Amino acid sequence: MTRLEAINNRISENDIVLDVGCDTALLGGMLAKRGIHSFASDIKENIVKNAYEKACNEKIDKYIKFIVSDGLDNVKIDEIDTLVLAGMGTYTILKILERTNKIYKKIITISNNNHDILRINMNNLGYCITEEEIIKENGKYYNLIEFKPGKTSYTKEEILLGKNHKNIKLLIEKNNYLLSKYKYFYDKNENVKKLVDVIKNYKYN
Repeated sequence: MTRLEAINNRISENDIVLDVGCDTALLGGMLAKRGIHSFASDIKENIVKNAYEKACNEKIDKYIKFIVSDGLDNVKIDEIDTLVLAGMGTYTILKILERTNKIYKKIITISNNNHDILRINMNNLGYCITEEEIIKENGKYYNLIEFKPGKTSYTKEEILLGKNHKNIKLLIEKNNYLLSKYKYFYDKNENVKKLVDVIKNYKYN
């Protein structure tokens, strides 16, 4: 399963979706094939223009409305209730959300890094984890985290490795990969030591 397929699977017909940083609007195209209308935005006008032209060529432009926006700054559509924030770093995701007062019913993220920081700060922003899913695409592991409004308390293990994982098999595979990757750095980096210790003692459901 690809990252886009995993995101697509988490969007229902009732969700009003904005794909932030849409690139070529591949997600919007997947949703269009399901008859779902969506919004797609990007900070660069030429990217939005090219994505719109691609949608027109594929005759799905009636399903996707395009917006040029830096994050959510130019998004003035109140009915949007679901955000997709994928293919960007944790600090970019947090920066986007810190600049809005709106609370969304669902936020789907695939951050490139710092998932522990994302979990902590999303909780501070008023979002808790619904479910997580490890995706393996082209030999690389990605963390999809779905959030909903709410606040909770996380254990040290949940902060570092997540909670409510959908695919335990891939979670184990990823954690074993990390153990192998970091075994030579165990005594040299305190953060690596902390992560490795948590993985070794983690109780899989």
